[in-house]
Amino acid sequence: MNSKRLKLIARFKIVTQYGLAQFTVIVAQLVLTLLVIKTKSSALWGEYVELLLWVNLPAIITHFGNKSYLLKAFSENPASIYQTWLSSLLTRGLLYAVIVASVIWIPLFKPYILFIVIWIFLLYINQSFEALIIYHRDFKLSLFTEAFRNTLLIVSTLFCLPFLDLKLLIVLVLIAALLKTISYTSYYFRKFNNISFTIDFSLLSVMLPFFIPMILGTIRTKVDAYYGTLFFTKADLAQYQIFTSLLGFVAMGGSYVVNPYLKNFYRASKSLANKLMRQFVKMGIAIAFLALPIIYVVITYVYSFNFSGISYALGLLFLLPIFLHYILINDFYKRDKQSQIAWIIGIFSILQIFLGYFFVKNFYIEGALGIKVLGQWLLIACLLVFRKLQLKAN
Repeated sequence: MNSKRLKLIARFKIVTQYGLAQFTVIVAQLVLTLLVIKTKSSALWGEYVELLLWVNLPAIITHFGNKSYLLKAFSENPASIYQTWLSSLLTRGLLYAVIVASVIWIPLFKPYILFIVIWIFLLYINQSFEALIIYHRDFKLSLFTEAFRNTLLIVSTLFCLPFLDLKLLIVLVLIAALLKTISYTSYYFRKFNNISFTIDFSLLSVMLPFFIPMILGTIRTKVDAYYGTLFFTKADLAQYQIFTSLLGFVAMGGSYVVNPYLKNFYRASKSLANKLMRQFVKMGIAIAFLALPIIYVVITYVYSFNFSGISYALGLLFLLPIFLHYILINDFYKRDKQSQIAWIIGIFSILQIFLGYFFVKNFYIEGALGIKVLGQWLLIACLLVFRKLQLKAN
């Protein structure tokens, strides 16, 4: 067997392990939504989705662009990986304290405030381990952890179905998240030798250019769902979340394929980086055309939901550039153009927030999908133009 084939097999194995870990999360959420919707109601799942959407927002703030920053920092200075990681964790803990002081005043959270505080903390911890898992390619650990905690979540939900309500559902989700935290903490903290517990305020300014595109990007990609919490019924919000989650799962495929090789991409020459980009773009288009029929079958025959042909057409348009979007963002990071990403995404986020209100209010689900697709394509077009101009200048 030649070396080229061996490399391909090794790459496929890495991507498969990473993808399987995430696939268990996808399957678990699909099963969980089916259990809740089929045995209880779409409205109950809609209530959970509404809470989940607003919990994720402060959780993103505590993340503070951590993964993108650390992957780049690890690649540049492999000798101080764990010191850099721990300093980032402790420094961002200050943001968590500020978030906790803020969320206790949010009316939506008040009936569940203790659960919300714990929920955000567990997200903050678990998200912090993502950079270590990706950099070290500890995908077996991730696969085992995700499989175990999601199996427990499904089994416990099945057991509690007769008396399941929103509060109990949140508790079950938190228990599963806690098991994930314990697994990653026990594995990685054994490797923390001669590490000092320090808070480095300068890290916040260094990570800020990574955080701004992340928070703005999240708002940009989720603005349709946030407006959905205002204009959709709880049942329609649940159906829309499932449809967009399936689209999102496919879109996340871009990160599953690219993430294991980000450290190689950051070190690659311009010609090799361009070659990798072209390969990922072709793969993304192929995956989009393969995925949409599967999404249709799941939505129609598993969930028994009905979406219009326009909705599916918009879904395809959203999926087509998924790999291109992800690799372009990381290409700007590679060339230390984080501030440009922040400005570009910021402008399009404001545009989508403004237009999204009218799209969702007047065209409901199709309007929500429309603003998602419009923002995606406008952003990619802008990034391509800026990238071409910068490469010519260099």
